[in-house]
Amino acid sequence: MSTLRPHWLPGQAEYPDSAARELIERAYDVAATLNGALDEHTQWLIGSLYDLRSDATLIAAGLLVRPWRGKLIDGQRIDDEVDPNVTGLLRALDDLALIDALHEQENNDLEQLRKMLLAMASDMRAVVLKLALQTVAMRRANEYLPLEQQRLALQTRDLFAPLANRLGIAQLKWELEDRALRILEPDIYQELARSLEERRVDRERYITRIIAVLEQNMQEAGVTVNKIYGRVKHINSIYLKMKRKNLRFEQVNDVRAVRVEVESEEDCYQVLSIVNDLWQPIPEEFDDYIAHPKANGYQSLHCSLVGPEGRVLEVQIRTTKMHDHAELGVAAHWIYKEKGARHSRQFEQQIEWLRRMLDGSGDRARGDVVFDQFKNEAFRDRVYALSPQGKVIDLPEGATPLDFAYHIHTNLGHRCRGAKLNGQIVPLTTAIKNGDTVEILTQKALNPSRDWLNDHLGYLQSGRAKAKVRSYFKKLEKESSVLAGQEMFDRECRRLSLTAMPEDIQQLARHFNVHSVQDLFARIGFGEVGVLTVVHELAERLALKQQPEKPSLGERLARIPLKASRKQKSSSIEVSGVDDLMVNFASCCQPLPPVEITGFITQGRGINIHRSSCQNLQHLTNAHPERIIDVHWQEDAGGVYSLDLAVEAFDRPHLLRDISQILANEKVTIIDVEMEEDGRQRLKGTFTLEIADMRQLSRVIDRIAQVKNVNSVHRVKR
Repeated sequence: MSTLRPHWLPGQAEYPDSAARELIERAYDVAATLNGALDEHTQWLIGSLYDLRSDATLIAAGLLVRPWRGKLIDGQRIDDEVDPNVTGLLRALDDLALIDALHEQENNDLEQLRKMLLAMASDMRAVVLKLALQTVAMRRANEYLPLEQQRLALQTRDLFAPLANRLGIAQLKWELEDRALRILEPDIYQELARSLEERRVDRERYITRIIAVLEQNMQEAGVTVNKIYGRVKHINSIYLKMKRKNLRFEQVNDVRAVRVEVESEEDCYQVLSIVNDLWQPIPEEFDDYIAHPKANGYQSLHCSLVGPEGRVLEVQIRTTKMHDHAELGVAAHWIYKEKGARHSRQFEQQIEWLRRMLDGSGDRARGDVVFDQFKNEAFRDRVYALSPQGKVIDLPEGATPLDFAYHIHTNLGHRCRGAKLNGQIVPLTTAIKNGDTVEILTQKALNPSRDWLNDHLGYLQSGRAKAKVRSYFKKLEKESSVLAGQEMFDRECRRLSLTAMPEDIQQLARHFNVHSVQDLFARIGFGEVGVLTVVHELAERLALKQQPEKPSLGERLARIPLKASRKQKSSSIEVSGVDDLMVNFASCCQPLPPVEITGFITQGRGINIHRSSCQNLQHLTNAHPERIIDVHWQEDAGGVYSLDLAVEAFDRPHLLRDISQILANEKVTIIDVEMEEDGRQRLKGTFTLEIADMRQLSRVIDRIAQVKNVNSVHRVKR
């Protein structure tokens, strides 16, 4: 441990916690062994970080950042001799270096770069360190060549000063803005500096005297003040106000300002009365935003007065609650200052969270106890990718290269046949990460796939991109979409063994608010309505169809001798007009609710329940019409029903295990399995299952069809 400490290194008074102080000591000891690590640059940096109430990890990273960037020290040594958290913070800082290069791209949106910088920071302290480093670089700007000074000043003005403003780091914001103006507009800067007629330190002393007078008078008046503080308007702020309002310097009344925070609205007006008694008010420069709040909810009293020595002074008076709303709510100053930028409410809430987090980070005595709070989760709803030309593209979290392609241009998405991430070919379903460079591989013809619209396949996450794919298919000939939709509909009906008459499909078309069956098939083909939704509606309608009137059951039963059946009655079936009859489910068609059913009276075996569309039932009806009776499913029908599923697949290890696992997950009982191989590693077989209803059957078929090496699966209709 070092015994000689420089005066600028925070010690026990600043960091009373021994663990925090020892961390800083270890970092200093390592830095002292490295050439040039503790120069004036580092001293300024540590001073800035300390003023920002930085924790010990951030101070330690500041001590080592120059040798780290100069590759004089590696992560392993920092891990061993200092702390792994310091290494992590320095690596998080490295991740932000990409922003420096991107700013030089002329076609990049500055707002996107600011958001990308926040999103890329795995540790938010890296952003604070980046801002402090930028401030030090601006202090040393005269050491650079003129062209480099211009680049540094533009980067400061466009990226880092607005970022410091958003995060509530006012002391860095003002310095960054003023130093950038001094380089970019030297004549204006010098003119304003001369117009102020005094050095900054003199102006700050003036504000200190004003505060003392106010404190004394409010104490005498019995007004409880939560906080009173002043600020001297910085040169860049004066310049922007003159430019925005077309004012001369003499017309800027808030070069010197004081803010008073009190408990209640009544206190605000009492303070206003005290201020007006002390100094001469300027009537046209008074605004009562308490009685008449701004549209964004901002509240405060603003008044300008002629203060001591004839100098114009602005006083702002508000309650602490009003102040919190102004600084951290929707009326936050950073939003007001960025009138040209539009932000979602969610983005504003994220910035509010960061400001609160950073404002509470200064418990220096606690060292790294609060380390995890700096892990950046605030901007995980967006991802920022780069085009090969370096343009920043803002996408939703989980976005794929296909989303990226459609964001760039609709035709680029339509022509996409593959993609590279950071130079490596990847599947189109790969999730893009912050900072990834995306290159889209194209073909000449427009050829989007309908699979891209299937959510479970994961090709697209953006609703905007999906809309473009749907629009493409809408522009194709309607006939092809009709044929595709009809094929999907027929295939699903075959899988579920449903038979629909033309009038049934006409009713479906009316149900889905289309003019014709062709339009219904077109909507299925376009992906506007799911084929399973249509087929399930069909199944329910078939179950509710009215049967033609037949002779009463009593009349027909009187003519047919019934023998006792050993099979138990099914509690899920109701027979019109008669109770306690034995019923059986026909093995030829294996009916399931809610499909429409019909009963056939057997001799000695009770009533057989068939699908109403069963071909065997049609023959029985022709031969014995007097034995046909009305039956229907009970509304609360429970239980399970036996049926067969045919499965065809290429043989592989654990195939049956995977299928059985799906059935187990669905709580489906397997009664029997028959499988055979055709000699070419292809399996064909039948699963006899107990299924609860048609929806469960549809779900089971879908999930088995997704098993690797399964070619087809459908219900067996016998």
